Amino acid sequence: MHPKKTFFRHWILLAFAAILLVGAGCHPGGLEVEKKPVLSGNEKIAVMGFSAALDEQEKPQTVLDPLSGVVFSAAPVSPGVVNKMTQDLFDRLVSRGGHELISPAEATGAYSSIANRKMDLALLPARMLQKVGRELNADLVLAGYVYRWSERKGSDYGAQQAASVAFDLHLVRSLDGVVIWSGKFDKTQHSLTENLLDLWTFIKGGGRWMTAEKLAGLGLKQLLDKMP
Repeated sequence: MHPKKTFFRHWILLAFAAILLVGAGCHPGGLEVEKKPVLSGNEKIAVMGFSAALDEQEKPQTVLDPLSGVVFSAAPVSPGVVNKMTQDLFDRLVSRGGHELISPAEATGAYSSIANRKMDLALLPARMLQKVGRELNADLVLAGYVYRWSERKGSDYGAQQAASVAFDLHLVRSLDGVVIWSGKFDKTQHSLTENLLDLWTFIKGGGRWMTAEKLAGLGLKQLLDKMP
């Protein structure tokens, strides 16, 4: 079938999918709604940004997030993708306003400073982020991992392989190293004919097959909307 005909046929399914969503009580995006800790809005946040869960030389595998214990299907992620995601995260936080922010460059510099002093880098990740926060006199540290970044193969209206991304974010309190909030986004785009309940992604993508960057941008917005 011609890709644009498929596109218009998908829109016919919207009403039916909406009925299913209401009946099933589904939350758009598939993320759990977590109880938010109460913050004053005056906290200083060190934005550590993202790291790759698997380096480029590693093989795809199932991995455990060291900060939340959530299991992800992971694949190697390039430094370019990690840097792009980190910059996008910081830009969105700057636009949102409300907290004093410490840039990823300063946060990674603090990490390097700690490493150069030959401190115990075998600490659990939350404890290491706590040390970064204290080094910068920050109240909180925001950090996460990119687990998967699979690019779309095809065009906006016809894809042989859909985009697939997975990442998470965590807020660690510098005072005691406690993770006070975590959020995750793990999504492979599907057409409405494949998954009628994935109406949220279909609408946000404008009925098109999204690139990995577009899909990740939707996920970042969703996580930041849920972050305290």
